Amino acid sequence: MLTRADEYPYHQIAGTFSTVASSDKNWNDGHYICLCDDAGEVALIASLRLYQNNDVLDGFIAIRHRGKQYNIRVSRRLRSDMDFFGVGPLRMEFLEPLKKIKLVLEDNEYGISCEITCTTVLTPYEDPVHVQRVDGILFSERAVYEIVGTCEGHITIADKQIQLSNARSTCFRNHSWGFMPGRGIPRGHGAPPLKPPSMVGLRNWVLFNMPDHGGFYTFQENKVGERQSTEAKILFADSDLDVLRVKHDLNFYEGSTRLKGGHFSLLDENHRERVYEVEDMGWIYCQGGGYFGGFNDSLGQGVWRGENHIEGEVWDTSHPVRVVTTEGQERVFQHAWAESFVRLKSEGEVGFAHFESVTFGSYEPYGLVGEKKT
Repeated sequence: MLTRADEYPYHQIAGTFSTVASSDKNWNDGHYICLCDDAGEVALIASLRLYQNNDVLDGFIAIRHRGKQYNIRVSRRLRSDMDFFGVGPLRMEFLEPLKKIKLVLEDNEYGISCEITCTTVLTPYEDPVHVQRVDGILFSERAVYEIVGTCEGHITIADKQIQLSNARSTCFRNHSWGFMPGRGIPRGHGAPPLKPPSMVGLRNWVLFNMPDHGGFYTFQENKVGERQSTEAKILFADSDLDVLRVKHDLNFYEGSTRLKGGHFSLLDENHRERVYEVEDMGWIYCQGGGYFGGFNDSLGQGVWRGENHIEGEVWDTSHPVRVVTTEGQERVFQHAWAESFVRLKSEGEVGFAHFESVTFGSYEPYGLVGEKKT
């Protein structure tokens, strides 16, 4: 099947862009957008992702406003409409590759909508390809790039329209593709791993923007605070700097692992250390987008749900880790995994970040114990 992308001479296999080289049901490819306004009035995460070998395209949008999280999840058959990157009311338009992308949620039964154009302001960060094998078997293989920018447009929540301007809002987005467990059809009935991969300790994933630069870092530390892995860059409009060291001193809401504040520092290749003060502005739960079995059928992402499917709800997320559902049920999600939005202060300047801080099991340096699902 031909797609518009097939007009370009960038093929890598003897097939059209409607096909991939692998038959793995976990193969997927998609975009993830996070954004917030400077005042902390509204924040949003959205994603659209296709699963070529399942013939599924699904996605979500989740908006935080005044302590509530508004969720919409969508899914459809991928073929034969692969040129439309969207499902029902939700779509993304690539206005200028790597420079401008538009996110649109049209009017729908759930009372939220948006039309937002995200514009890149810093050089993209290209992650090294992540490859993980378990017992010699390919477990995951993923390519990613990260982009920082500004956004312009509007978000409507229950007839209230909130305007976003490039001068007073920030966008954080990434594009990833490859094999990722937990997305697509489960791996089936093969033998379980002899030593299943596990994450214990603290994970940070941070993408940020300041007036004259930005940056990215991610690390994993074990339960006693020993660093297991680190990636980091300082980003400018047309260049970047390697980061030699990432340090952190964070604090959390009492009795929880939800990030509240603190600071982190990055030492660049020129041995200049930048210190950033962190102030929480709110969080959005990935579960509302279908992660971790978050769809109503609990089957997760990339699963066939019919020709066109839409579902959603509103949660009270004003407590750091407890969620109150539409039905009034109180829940805690495993690890309380959420995307936090924070205000940064450094050397007299103010910036903003998408700050993911997750505790798996326990993390002794901060006395943290990860939340368990209820």
